[in-house]
Amino acid sequence: MSAKRVVITAGGTGGHLYPAQAFAQELKRRRHDLVICFAAAGLGSTRHFDRETFCFKEITGAPLFSRNPLKVLRGVASVWRGLRESILFLKNYRPEIVVGFGSYYTVPVLLAARWLKIPIVLHEANSIPGRANKWLAPLAMRVGVHFPSTAAFFGEKGVEVGLPLRDGYQLKRIAKEAAMAHYGFSKEKRTLLICGGSQGARAINALMVDEALTALKHLSLQVIHLTGEERSAAALQARYEALSIPARVKAFETDMQMAWRAADLFIGRSGASTIAEAVEFEVPGLLIPYPHATDQHQEKNADFLVDTVKSARKCSERSLTPLRLSQVLTTFCQEAQLAAYTTAVREYKQCANRLTLGSLVLDILFRGCCHE
Repeated sequence: MSAKRVVITAGGTGGHLYPAQAFAQELKRRRHDLVICFAAAGLGSTRHFDRETFCFKEITGAPLFSRNPLKVLRGVASVWRGLRESILFLKNYRPEIVVGFGSYYTVPVLLAARWLKIPIVLHEANSIPGRANKWLAPLAMRVGVHFPSTAAFFGEKGVEVGLPLRDGYQLKRIAKEAAMAHYGFSKEKRTLLICGGSQGARAINALMVDEALTALKHLSLQVIHLTGEERSAAALQARYEALSIPARVKAFETDMQMAWRAADLFIGRSGASTIAEAVEFEVPGLLIPYPHATDQHQEKNADFLVDTVKSARKCSERSLTPLRLSQVLTTFCQEAQLAAYTTAVREYKQCANRLTLGSLVLDILFRGCCHE
């Protein structure tokens, strides 16, 4: 019997591509005989996609939603072209299933799959579904969701499967001592991870002055600060050094699993990947939702960690100043408070749903069944 083929369509940001690649890794780990190929726009140029590991097909795509009528027309033309490319690709590749991870980059491939009667499974990472997944959900057999509350958006098709995490992004895979040595940090001090993501880092970087830095020194914290851009990294490193605060400042971290394993607490946005990784590595956080996220989904993402997991505190960006951040951080770092947050996330993990997106898709592929 010939090997079964899977097409994964995802594109745009790391928020879509990292879970998609983690899903591919899970499938290959569990079924070595699977043949997997990615198909979407931008895969040939984005830094978020591992072109050396994964087979891929570039497909034309563009945003469909805009207030500018000309951009909408261009988007429709691009999707039409991408649809023709996708139909040709899928006819030649002959996959048994197509799995989509959201964003407008997935639209041509998923429409082509529907046209060719190839089964579709979607994954929605955020608490409030994106436009592409909301529009395409009626075409899918199942929609795997990260947050439990999101399943309600998709009715009987919604299944809680969590967020796929890349190989190595598991707490038990990395020793705490190894992570501390990676950054040259002391085992005797707590480590704060500051990460604003690719879009929202600048506002968080701007808060790390004056009273906020004084608080870090007073609390005897050592810091991993990911600035999201090269130009601010050197200036922030100099600030930490001036106050004798042990810090490792980088624009980006290619070994993010080491940063999470070293961290005892974090300050960051509330993207879906950040939430999932914070839970996996059991790191309490001060969440500052990105205020310009579509449908304010980062607010709802943060509420999950605050109200359900109970391992975080949420702060509005507009209400924060360096002084206010220093006050919140000082309270957050109280021994009993931090211990309570850490205990809460560990207890949540023990009770969490163990079904994964990989399990769901493999059931469809090899047993022809769907989880209810």
